[in-house]
Amino acid sequence: MTEHEDDLTVVPLPSSETEEERRRIRKSNDRDQKLEREGKVAPHNLGYDKVVDLNEPKPDGVLDE
Repeated sequence: MTEHEDDLTVVPLPSSETEEERRRIRKSNDRDQKLEREGKVAPHNLGYDKVVDLNEPKPDGVLDE
């Protein structure tokens, strides 16, 4: 530790999210993780993998079927 590190103040990044919004997001994430552990997909996550696959670059010489 340097002699000046004691003088530092941690400042949170500015955010437009309210505490209520953070709790809602955390609850949604917890629910999604629970479903994933059960081998299920959350309804609002359906289709994400397909979109990623569509946007993934293909190696040269590979054609869509």
